[in-house]
Amino acid sequence: MNKFIYLLFASVFFLDYLSVKLDLIHTSIAWLPDILSMIAVLVVLVLSASRDGAISKKYVILFLCLLAVMLVGVASNSTTAGSLIVGVRNYLKFLPFFFLPAVFTFSEKQISSQLKLLLAFVLLQGPLALYQKFIQFGITSSGDHISGTLSSGGQIPILLAGAMAVLTAFYLRQRMTTARYVTFLFLMSMPIMLSESKASIGYIPLAFVVPILINFRTGSNRKNGKQILGVLTVLAVVGVGFVATYDYFAQFGRESRRGGIIEFFTSGTAENYLNRGAIDARRVNKTGYVDLVLLPLVQLSDEPFKLFFGLGIGSVSDSAIESLAADRPDTGDYTVRIDSTVSMFLWEIGVLGLIIYFIFFYMLYSDARKLSKGEGISAQLALGWTGVIAVATLALFFRDMFRDSAIAYTFWFYSGMVAANALRMKKGERKKMTANIRAHMISGDTEATRAGA
Repeated sequence: MNKFIYLLFASVFFLDYLSVKLDLIHTSIAWLPDILSMIAVLVVLVLSASRDGAISKKYVILFLCLLAVMLVGVASNSTTAGSLIVGVRNYLKFLPFFFLPAVFTFSEKQISSQLKLLLAFVLLQGPLALYQKFIQFGITSSGDHISGTLSSGGQIPILLAGAMAVLTAFYLRQRMTTARYVTFLFLMSMPIMLSESKASIGYIPLAFVVPILINFRTGSNRKNGKQILGVLTVLAVVGVGFVATYDYFAQFGRESRRGGIIEFFTSGTAENYLNRGAIDARRVNKTGYVDLVLLPLVQLSDEPFKLFFGLGIGSVSDSAIESLAADRPDTGDYTVRIDSTVSMFLWEIGVLGLIIYFIFFYMLYSDARKLSKGEGISAQLALGWTGVIAVATLALFFRDMFRDSAIAYTFWFYSGMVAANALRMKKGERKKMTANIRAHMISGDTEATRAGA
C-alpha cells in the first residue's frame, strides 16, 4: 500500500508540471491521479468490508449532509451532464484517500518514509524556484510565474507553509536537530519569498505559531523553551527576509507604484485591494477577495433556495476538457467571478455547503489537537497538522486551494490519517480504561474473598 501512496505523491507533484508547463509528456498521462482515486475507491470498499476500520461516524454523517446539499443543488438547477462530471471530479475525487487510512493502518515506519519522500519533493521547489526566477522567466518576471512544480505562484506558499508547520512540530518534539531544521526552512522559504504572494503574511505566522501554542498545552514535559525560542527566531528571520525580498523584486513590476509591502498594509492600500466595491455592476471586473465573497451573497440573496444550496456543483467551474467546459449552464443572470475556494463554494454549493466545510475543518483541527497529545510519529504529524489546517482555512479565502492536485491530495490523505488515528487512540484509551476497571474489580473481589475466609 505504501508504494501506492508513493505513486500518488509522485504523480500529483510532477505530472501536471511535465505535461502542461514543460510539454514533455502527453497530457493524458496527467490523469493518473484520477485513475488512482478510482482504485482507492475499490480498496476502501473492499477493506472496509473485511476489517475493523477506524471511520469516525461524525465524518460519515457530515459527508452525507454535504452530498445531500449537492444533490439538492443539482436537482433544483437542472445541472448539465458536463457540469455534473466536472463537479464530481472537483469535490469527490479526493474523498477515497481521506478514508484510506481509516481502513488500512499505516505503520510508524511507513508514515516516516512517506513524509521523507514528501520532504524531498518540497525541498526541490527551492532550486526550481531559483531557476524559474533567474533563468527561465528572468529577474523582472512576476512572482506569479514562480510556482515550482505546482500550478501557480499563489499555490506554492500554501504548500510550503504547511510543510513548515509539520517541520516545526517535529522540531518542537525534538525529532530534528536545529541545524537541519534551519537548513530545511531556508530552502522552503525561498519559493515563498520569490512568489511575492501577499497572503504569505498570514500563512507564515500561522505555520509557526499554531504548533507552538498547541504544543504548549500538551504537557509540561513538552514545554521546551529553547525550541520555542528557536522557532520564534526563525519566524522573525523568515518574516524580515520575505519583506526585503518582496520589496526588492517589486521595483521591477507594477508593484513599484505601491511602494513596499509594509506601506501596502499601513497606507490603506490593502483595504482597497481586498474590497474594490465589485458589487457595483460598473466595477465588477475589478474584484478583491472580499468582493469574491460578497458577489454570490448579494446576487443570490433574492433567491434564498439558490443562496443556501448554490447553482449546482460544476456549474461555474472551469475544465481542461473543452467539451465539458462548453456544457456549462448559462449564468447570464449572475456576474460570476471565482478566484477562491470560498467564492466557488458559495456559487456552487451555497451557504450550507460552505458551513459544512468549515465544520469539517473544525473537526479536523479538534482531532489533530487531541492526537497531538499522544506519542510517536502520528502525534508529531498531528501537531503539525493543526498548523496546516490553520493555513488551509485562511487559504480558502485567497485561492482555489483544491485546484492544485499536490496540495489537495496531500491535504485529504493526511487529514484522513489524523482523523483515523485520533479515533484509534480514543478506542485504545477506552480499552485500557475498561481493562483497568476490570482488573480493579477482580482485585477487589479477591481481597473480599480473602477477608471472608
